[in-house]
Amino acid sequence: MDKVTEEEYQQVEDKNRKSVHGSLSSDSSCIGLGEVLGLYGELGGDAREALANIRQKPVELRRNQKVFSLCEGRADIFVVKEGWASLSHATSTRGQDICNVFMPGDIIGMRESFFESHDIVILSLTNCKLEKVSVDDLHELLKTNEEIRKAITSYVMVNDNITIERLRSCTHHRSEERVAHFLLEVYARFNFKGLLTGNVFSFPVTQDVVGELLGMTSVHVSRCMTALEQKKLIRKTRSSIKLLKPEEMARNTGFDRDFIYGHLCLG
Repeated sequence: MDKVTEEEYQQVEDKNRKSVHGSLSSDSSCIGLGEVLGLYGELGGDAREALANIRQKPVELRRNQKVFSLCEGRADIFVVKEGWASLSHATSTRGQDICNVFMPGDIIGMRESFFESHDIVILSLTNCKLEKVSVDDLHELLKTNEEIRKAITSYVMVNDNITIERLRSCTHHRSEERVAHFLLEVYARFNFKGLLTGNVFSFPVTQDVVGELLGMTSVHVSRCMTALEQKKLIRKTRSSIKLLKPEEMARNTGFDRDFIYGHLCLG
């Protein structure tokens, strides 16, 4: 009964290819900048039309392909339409440190685009379809359209809250609880976008990437995943996770979804 069935896995795979805004078509072209930002703030027809008219360019990446992003002193912005990717901040002293992972319906580089000379490196964890968005066009709309400004601010706040919540877990919890907390984070992100109908979700992230995000070795991540399975809290396959007892996991880890998304009613 706890096993991830073929039907459940196919459902989540199909869902991950759909729009993040309501019940739109399975066509990945339905995941756009306006649909994503519409989750984070009320956007009227004029705002959505303005976002649709921004210069955009489709980008396809193969698994493990890297993109070094710097646009005239500001990071590029990409909407994730299909697949998973990670983001690193390139530094002269530490090399590249993975600081986040992105799934369908996320925007890569939004926060970084507000800082000058902020180099980022995008690594595709799977085959990806992205939409490269004109930084200049979007920042111009930010100055003139209050609805878009609020939605962008909210998007940045949510992602900062995700990072803060993850950092709190890493500094206060044991390794097994950190891994459980991260799985709850991914689960909450999928749920917020309306991409889930149950407790099973696509998870093609390697143990190396999870370990780098949480400050652990890949071997330790593997042991923690096994321990969570043995406690019947999760069921995992090669590329999916099923949460068997998400409420118990949240109690054990202190995961706080309201902290991440509770501010969305901006005045």
